[in-house]
Amino acid sequence: MKRVFIYGSCVTRDSEPFFKDYGLELAGYVARQSLISAFRKVETSEFDFSKVASNFQRTMTRGDVEGNLRFEIARTNPDVIIWDICDERLGVKLVKTGGLVTRSRDHIAEGIHPGPFGRFINFGADEHFKLWKRGLDELLKVLKRSGLADRLFLNATPWAVEDEFGQNYNGQAETAEQFNRDADRYLDYASQSGVTVVPTSQSDTISRTDGHRWGPAPFHYVDATYLAMLTNLSNAIRT
Repeated sequence: MKRVFIYGSCVTRDSEPFFKDYGLELAGYVARQSLISAFRKVETSEFDFSKVASNFQRTMTRGDVEGNLRFEIARTNPDVIIWDICDERLGVKLVKTGGLVTRSRDHIAEGIHPGPFGRFINFGADEHFKLWKRGLDELLKVLKRSGLADRLFLNATPWAVEDEFGQNYNGQAETAEQFNRDADRYLDYASQSGVTVVPTSQSDTISRTDGHRWGPAPFHYVDATYLAMLTNLSNAIRT
């Protein structure tokens, strides 16, 4: 079994129930942490994390503020790092100290931060892309120093434009197509930087509206999509 560290979102995390069929097991997980904020630490004393009720959300919120991605990877020392950029959709925002945090709803929970937050930088904007490239360069330096760079695989599964009934519900297709277009240059830069980018075809990518544990979204998929995704990833890992 290969020990997998997931950096990203539910795109990869929700495939974990199928891991054992592909010789994989979950070793660690960092979510809701932009690659930008991962290397732009914020002063933690500005935040009252006790205001976040969920243990998971509190852990991820603190991790984002601290920029703990590199330390979690080193602590886990995984066989494989599977990364997706879905959470980059949230964008980032400036904090008084000059650092940046991911624009997660957990950061604006009542009382967690006195505010005001600074300017918002949206995913897909040129400024966001520039900062993100710098973050990727930093991540690759860290991974190379620890001998993990060749264990990084970018799960480039696109957002779904149709659900299991062939429907474009609530404008999902437009939202998904925009994210996929915005993501193209991020994925291209990662590939140019030497990251193994593992795509899943758009035709294999179907969202699930009926019965997904987190509800309908263009990045919540039917089981067949998770299986196609893991087949592509496991083939790349074995190469």
